[in-house]
Amino acid sequence: MSWARPVSLGTRLAILFSLSAATVFVAAGGLIEASVERHFVEQDMEVMTGKLDLVRHAIKKVRTEADLASLDERLGDAMVGHHGLEVSVRNMDGRVLFSTLGEKDVHPGLVVSSPTQSPRPEKWDDEQGQMRGFAASADTSRPDSAPLVVTIALGIDHHEQFLAAFRSSLATTLGICILAVSLLSWGVTRRALRPIRDVARRAQTISADRLDERLHMERVPKELFELVEAFNSMLARLQESFVRLREFSSDLAHELRTPLTNLVTQTQVALSRERSAEQYRETLFSNLEEVERLARMVTDMLFLAKSDNGLLIPNTEEVAMGEEVRALCEYFEPIASERGIKLMCSGEALVIGDRAMLRRALANLVSNAIRHANAESAVEIGISHRSDSVQIEVCNEGDTIPPEVLPRVFERFYRADPARTRDSEGAGLGLAITQSIIHAHGGSVVAQSDGRLTKFSVALPTTTRSN
Repeated sequence: MSWARPVSLGTRLAILFSLSAATVFVAAGGLIEASVERHFVEQDMEVMTGKLDLVRHAIKKVRTEADLASLDERLGDAMVGHHGLEVSVRNMDGRVLFSTLGEKDVHPGLVVSSPTQSPRPEKWDDEQGQMRGFAASADTSRPDSAPLVVTIALGIDHHEQFLAAFRSSLATTLGICILAVSLLSWGVTRRALRPIRDVARRAQTISADRLDERLHMERVPKELFELVEAFNSMLARLQESFVRLREFSSDLAHELRTPLTNLVTQTQVALSRERSAEQYRETLFSNLEEVERLARMVTDMLFLAKSDNGLLIPNTEEVAMGEEVRALCEYFEPIASERGIKLMCSGEALVIGDRAMLRRALANLVSNAIRHANAESAVEIGISHRSDSVQIEVCNEGDTIPPEVLPRVFERFYRADPARTRDSEGAGLGLAITQSIIHAHGGSVVAQSDGRLTKFSVALPTTTRSN
């Protein structure tokens, strides 16, 4: 199934900038057009209200019926020379008293208009073109006389033609501006995003054998600092993981090679000539030891693989850690007494967890402490309560572990002194298994070494939880 390639960030920014600019330009164009049109309306109203004042002044002089009869002549003289302006005067009965129209009628566009003291312009189309006008009332000086209705209309074709041309020019200008802003936005965003492309190109050159390279921070914009720092941190973690993986692969090959070489050598020696049944039995016993060693190693590796994949789920039962520690001391007593090492245990605590797993973790710590303790010294296992956890400490006197080595003692197959023999040191998985078990119970284990005293501290929550 193929997916369409997503739109680039630069294109998205250019489109957003263009849309924003288009919105602003269109809004500004609308405001400009409205302002120009309003200006023409104000001009027209200025002309028409001036004529309205003139007509009202003439009507105000009407005091008798004779004055009313002569109104047509007086307004006709006042309207001479005003082309495009149409004025009509009628009474409330609809009789036309004056009109600049040839038929002496009120303009059709204003027949239904209601006269007011404050006229409001209206716009309409007729056979003469586009018009704007209003109807207003005008009072006479005759007592008990109703006001007259004055209608004034002005042709605005020349204004509308100008506005049409103005709108066309404005639309063309806005289109060119929007196109220019779009092109500039594309260019600016492309230039602004160049550091991202540089980072991407440099990141593409980094491979598994070049994990020591880092992205340079000198020319990176401030907005990309966190991204580049996170990428460099990821490379550092990957480099560390790859180094450990290479060391792990090398150590694993070495651990497997020794028992396999012993098996092949002993079998070849046994088959080199005829031997007695007792000699064959001794060879088989020797081979069995190597096979058991391989089986333990494979079992430990499978255990750690389950832990890495979150499949190490402890049982939940109440475990008396004091009893488990005393049982371990009894078990290791013969081994410790051979070197004059005294095992000392103290404390009581209850935790919820997997009894077999916790016993195995503590056994690895005690075995490790006995192995590295000085002869005629003591190994102390203490249990104590903290605010929300149970603390188990395994201490021994021996060679101080260098500070740079302490963070790696829980790595698989890691040994602080590679010169030590494999037989005496085991496969190098004990502490890694201990850490996996403690983490599976929601706890932690740390190592400290100072002044020839080495201490492994295990912290287990009072209610142990699984992964």
